[in-house]
Amino acid sequence: MSTRTRRVLCAAILTAAAIGLAACSSGPATPVSSSSGDAFDLATLTAAAKAEGSLTIYGDASEASLRGWADKFTEEYGIQVFIVRNTPGPLFQQFAQEASAGQQQADVISIVDHVALDQGIENGWIAEYTPQYADQYPESESRAGYYYPVQNGNAQTIAYNADSLSDDEIELIQEKGLDALTDPIFAGRVGVVNPQISSGVQAFWYLYTDGAAKGFGWDGMEGIAKNVGMISDTLTLGQNMIQGEIDIAVPMVDSFISSQIANNGAPLEYVYATPTIGQTDGVAVVQNAPHPNAARLFLEWAAEAPQV
Repeated sequence: MSTRTRRVLCAAILTAAAIGLAACSSGPATPVSSSSGDAFDLATLTAAAKAEGSLTIYGDASEASLRGWADKFTEEYGIQVFIVRNTPGPLFQQFAQEASAGQQQADVISIVDHVALDQGIENGWIAEYTPQYADQYPESESRAGYYYPVQNGNAQTIAYNADSLSDDEIELIQEKGLDALTDPIFAGRVGVVNPQISSGVQAFWYLYTDGAAKGFGWDGMEGIAKNVGMISDTLTLGQNMIQGEIDIAVPMVDSFISSQIANNGAPLEYVYATPTIGQTDGVAVVQNAPHPNAARLFLEWAAEAPQV
């Protein structure tokens, strides 16, 4: 890896550390039910949602997870669900551009980036809505009246292609975690998720640079930088790891790697970094959604029977 590329990586992670520190310190249909309106009437909401006939979810979970989630809702209510799937950063950027132009396409948004969701609330892009079963969700993972962790949870891992590594290399990663990736035997074989992808990735790199993960720091990050062969998003790194263009990728969420193993038979394995970052998707109704009743019914259904 060139000196310039190492500097780009470290600069990106430095930005992530700063962000992580900061994060710590008109014609849509009218909804028939509101958290601040009249008494809740599920039958009336259901009828109005069925009359709308469909809804669109913007989500960052795996395609299989989102599709399975949506299909269960369709099976119960006969309401078709369209899915727009991307990584959190680009997905929220698309959502923000549409919402700021008053051209909302999403009815429900489900992403792990709670900081972005909070921004959406402040900008008036997220509807205030409290499902009946909201009190069964932890306050630490919710923002009362706006979003709740009703679908997807994950934690950051070190993923690798088991067919591309020797037994000794796998053992080294399993025993030493992130420290193993500073070993020169992995030169050019490590992929790093761009910190700009999501707040979870930013928090992970902050944890290991200026955060609570003692004994690693910027010297350790420089050691990883010397071995990096690619900096990209989760999906691209996953594909390249399966194809053998890189052998290791970090940080990769466990749900994504598990879906690649289960659905595609990918020769991937992972270990949890110690410590690591865990996240849950915040699921919210979009303000001025094209199908506001279907969106509210979906959140009611999801909150009653959470899908993890």
